[in-house]
Amino acid sequence: MHKYLTGRILFLLIVCLVSSSLIAQDTLKKAVSSPDSIKQIEPKDVPVDNDTTNTGISVSPSTLRFNVKPGSQQTKTIKVTNDTRKAISFQINFQDYGVGADGTESIGVGAEYHYALSKYIVVSPTLLEMKPHEHKTISVTVDIPPGDDYAIAMWTTLVLDQIIERPKLEAPDASKTAIALGIKTGIGFGINIHQNPPNVIINNVEIKSLKYEKNELKKSRSLVMKAKNTGDGIGYCLYYIELTNLLTGKQTKLKVKQFGILPGYEKEFRYELPKELDKGKYSVLAVLDFGNKEELQTAELEFTID
Repeated sequence: MHKYLTGRILFLLIVCLVSSSLIAQDTLKKAVSSPDSIKQIEPKDVPVDNDTTNTGISVSPSTLRFNVKPGSQQTKTIKVTNDTRKAISFQINFQDYGVGADGTESIGVGAEYHYALSKYIVVSPTLLEMKPHEHKTISVTVDIPPGDDYAIAMWTTLVLDQIIERPKLEAPDASKTAIALGIKTGIGFGINIHQNPPNVIINNVEIKSLKYEKNELKKSRSLVMKAKNTGDGIGYCLYYIELTNLLTGKQTKLKVKQFGILPGYEKEFRYELPKELDKGKYSVLAVLDFGNKEELQTAELEFTID
């Protein structure tokens, strides 16, 4: 009998923990504004007061771009607005990240990483306390030591983590066999910080592939381009796509888009095609402008819309 009760208690405990974990994951996804990853977080208005409408926390800009020459420094600011009826506090930290073996992000590198910018940044304040309907600025100074060894592109992410008071967890009818679980949700923001010294040469951002994809479930059609930065600086690129209907000769130029890509990185970009495109065979010209005055990257493709 004792073994049977112990087994039942253990089974119920596991079910409760799994259920709580799933609820916590779902709650956190809804409460935290995120990007692609901590590197691709885009700050947006995030409501933190359920009793207000059209209010929240806003952070701008989403990216700070520095071009500090070794031996000098440069300061920029981030504006944070608390447009709610509650006071809120943020702790400011940094998250350095690098390039993985496959050309994608490798999160969690230390400040000793060669391209980690956090070790050359001074931020003030490091604790941001805001009253209701108040806005404040964060001062970010990049101070690069002198010498050729520091004449390289570097990057990091400045992270604002909400500070949440955690009251003492009370467990009614607590006993040696009971476990209490408490969950507090918060919000966070990530601001990308790029340092591209004036001496670096962004000599090439290559289009690695261009393909047509059709999603029957979502009833969408897309062009997918993969690009890689083979230069030594951070590439700030513009790209656009021109479509030509080979039967009618009608040309369609899609909206110009822009992106940044770090040295050694590969990125995949999805360009959803207009649903009003006529059926037929098309020719595609993709043009990538990465800042080289003498060269553009292009790719061509043919596909058919049934």
